[in-house]
Amino acid sequence: MKIKTEYKIGIIGLISILVLYFGILFLKGQDLFNVETSYYAVFDDVSGLYKSNYIYLNGMKVGYIKDIKNVDPLASKFLVWIAVDSEIKIPKDSKIMIFSSDLLGSKALKINMGISNETFRRKDTIESAKENGMIDQLADNITPIVVKLNSVMTNLDTLIVGVNNILDKKAQDDVKASLDNIKQLTQNIENITIEVDGLLDKEKARISTIIANAESITENFKQNNESLTNAINNFSNISDTIAKANLGKTITEANESLTSLTKTMRSIEKGEGSAGLLINDDKLYKNLESSTKKLDALIEDIKQNPKRYLKFSVF
Repeated sequence: MKIKTEYKIGIIGLISILVLYFGILFLKGQDLFNVETSYYAVFDDVSGLYKSNYIYLNGMKVGYIKDIKNVDPLASKFLVWIAVDSEIKIPKDSKIMIFSSDLLGSKALKINMGISNETFRRKDTIESAKENGMIDQLADNITPIVVKLNSVMTNLDTLIVGVNNILDKKAQDDVKASLDNIKQLTQNIENITIEVDGLLDKEKARISTIIANAESITENFKQNNESLTNAINNFSNISDTIAKANLGKTITEANESLTSLTKTMRSIEKGEGSAGLLINDDKLYKNLESSTKKLDALIEDIKQNPKRYLKFSVF
């Protein structure tokens, strides 16, 4: 059977249309050989979201955005139609949120999986949320800074205008002279610094010697730390012993004894008492000497003539 040319052209056209249609879907990121499940999500703001943007689950691409439509004429809410791989079951307490998929701030959707045992069915609406990315957070932080900076610049401009109006030619010359003086002072400080650096270079060897000596002394103290500790402990023990010995009372008693001895010596020097007469009276000394000599002569005579003094009788 011979096919007519018109049929051939129709078949080729249909095939071309199908190839073009599926090619466009493929270029949009849709998987032509994977079964999909459609869901919906409602957002207040879809800035950065477009058709064919990917949907991620734990960093893996699991779907894409099929369409975005406004819910009301005021465009206060938007309905996002998404397609997710049918093998993935989404618990009912899960959320889908907008996030920045790269450093440039490109937007995409990601699913935060819940823990519920019940799962969404086809064309159910998933609760939505929005996550601020790094670029969004940076923009939120920079905005108040920019506002404050604009205010500061405005105040600074007003201040400069006011200063220019206040300062006349003489005041400006005075300010210039003051700045010149400050410059000269800075130069002098720099020169002094250079001189000090030179002096330090000359005395570097001596300073090194001083530091070495200090280190040596410190090392000696460290090596003799135990000996110094023992000496301090011994001194502490001696101090405690002296304190316990009531040294003050002992010194007081010694002073009283010395005072009494001094009075006795003075009495002897004045010839008071027997000891004073014995030491100061020559007559008593001579009588004592004469008596001693006579006693010695008597003893000697008794030795030589015992019969004269001793009598013996025999019964």
